[in-house]
Amino acid sequence: MTILAFDCACASCSVALWRDGAVLARRAAPMKHGQAERLLPMIQAAMDAAGVAYAGLAAIATTLGPGSFTGLRAGLAAARGLALATGLKAVGVTTFDAAAHRVDANERRGRSVLVAIDTRRDDLFVRIYNEHLAPAGPGRLATVGEAAATAPAGALVLTGDATAALTAALAAERRDAIVALSAGAIDAVAVAELAAKRLAGGIAPEPLAPIYLRAPEITPAPVKSRRA
Repeated sequence: MTILAFDCACASCSVALWRDGAVLARRAAPMKHGQAERLLPMIQAAMDAAGVAYAGLAAIATTLGPGSFTGLRAGLAAARGLALATGLKAVGVTTFDAAAHRVDANERRGRSVLVAIDTRRDDLFVRIYNEHLAPAGPGRLATVGEAAATAPAGALVLTGDATAALTAALAAERRDAIVALSAGAIDAVAVAELAAKRLAGGIAPEPLAPIYLRAPEITPAPVKSRRA
């Protein structure tokens, strides 16, 4: 099974061509802006490097969020457009799941997994998983203090791209918390692996709908009435 996966929901842009456990090609770059312009060229560069055509793919996978409004829209638009043009399945994976998936089994043994994703404001997107990566509740917005105060009892392993402040807050409370070696930007390889696992298991893919967890700060322009 060959999957094209990508993520541009957070502060990076990542593309991977994945086949049966092997990474055929990967492209990644940190970026807070400009994902819409960079994503498709990065996809083409990865496909050229892997020598893979769209006819050789089993599916396309992308992240659903939470993350930045602009990045999410860029990734979802690309996935929808490519799926429509090629007739391929499009699979959505949350950024929470993608971050948690990369935590090594040895690191999470006996620990809850706390995913913390940067909102680029004064709070975090957070979600808790148990050591087997089953979600322990929904994702939510929380300040660093709230995330530390409401973290589950017992040992923790932190991952995501916003672990630094949370690590300090948990240390102040003398909590047993470590940072996963894989913590950092979302990796498209994890997106591909999760998509493949779900397709192989016959799990219905999540709809390609953005997960924001925060209402967009856009005020619609007033509608002007027209005289007959």
